[in-house]
This record gives sequence, structure tokens and C-alpha cells, in this order.
Amino acid sequence: MLKIKNDLEEIRELALKEGASRAKVIDTSSIVVDERVQLKCRYPPCINYGRSLMCPPYTPTAGEFREILEKYKYAIIFQVDKTIDKEIQNYIKNKETTLLDLSKDEKFVELVSKKGVWSEGVETNKIISALEREAFKRGYHYALGLTSGPCRLCENCDPKSLCKHPWEARPSMEAVGIDVSKTAENAGFKIQWGTKESMNLTALVLID
Repeated sequence: MLKIKNDLEEIRELALKEGASRAKVIDTSSIVVDERVQLKCRYPPCINYGRSLMCPPYTPTAGEFREILEKYKYAIIFQVDKTIDKEIQNYIKNKETTLLDLSKDEKFVELVSKKGVWSEGVETNKIISALEREAFKRGYHYALGLTSGPCRLCENCDPKSLCKHPWEARPSMEAVGIDVSKTAENAGFKIQWGTKESMNLTALVLID
């Protein structure tokens, strides 16, 4: 028992060294799974729905993931805080919606893709890879990460083809039905879905 506690703490510290703003060891019982999260991927339809191997309907359903989650005892949850690019801030200021709502605006998505704002999502993938690798070396062979937001490792994903980045690509927490807000709150983290100036990205790594 002492070994796993030490291992989890050292893996948590690794998350901070790799760029996480904060990280915490949690029991998987505090991870909230809700079918309604995946329903929001479909209605109103997210522009990534059916277009990415890391998004529904290609990911496990919330029910399937709930059964998978029961096989894990712990997780490292972490957040990455980022300031939003000024040009994107100006676009948002002309709208009354939040950044989360704008993620379904095709013109907005094109803008953030050009400005590289979603590179922060790639950053969470890199942190996840480091944590998975370290956990595996310590004997936790089923360690599995879930990132924040849609996969941006490729400019376009062809769901009919094999993934071009199998070692780095991971579904988001939402993609498997996790209620990110409640899960983050259970961990004692504040959650913001993007303001006009900043955003934080939440991800986690399951450890058996």
C-alpha cells in the first residue's frame, strides 16, 4: 500500500514537471460519468462528432466506460491554465456565448486552428504520454489517459483509416461520458470553460 501511494505521488509530481498547473491523486469513485454528457456531443451536433476517431460514436459509450472505470482504483487529475490569444479574445468579445459554445462555431474553430490555441490540447496529450509511460514502468500496465477537448494531432482525421498518432492520441474525458465539471469539483479544482481572457484544460490518467 505504501508503494502505490509513493508511486502515485511521484507520478503526480511528474505531471507538474511536465507543465501541469496543478495535479492531484484521486480515487476513481469521485469520477462522475453521465450519459447526458455524450448526448451533448450530438445535440446540438458538435463539429467533431463522427469526424474523429477520438470522439463519439467511435469512443466507448458512457455505460461501457462506467464498467471499465470500475477496474481502476486511482487517477491523476491535472489542469493546464492558458491565456487566450488576443485576436481570439476580440472575436469572443463580439459574442455573448462562452468559449465552450463557440467551439461549435465553424468560423471560430477555423480561427483558433490558425492561431494554434488548440496546441494546448496537444500539450495535455504530451503530459498524459509522460504519465502513462512512467506508470507503465512502475508496473501499472493498464494506465490510460483521457485528454481535454477534441484531438488536434492531425489537421483532419479520417475515421475510416487507422490513427496516425496511436501513441499520443487519446479521447477527451467528455468523449467517454465524464462530467468534467463535477469531477474537477470533487477533486477540489475550480473549473472554467473558457472566459474572454483565459481557459483551463482538465485531463486525467487512470491507474489500476
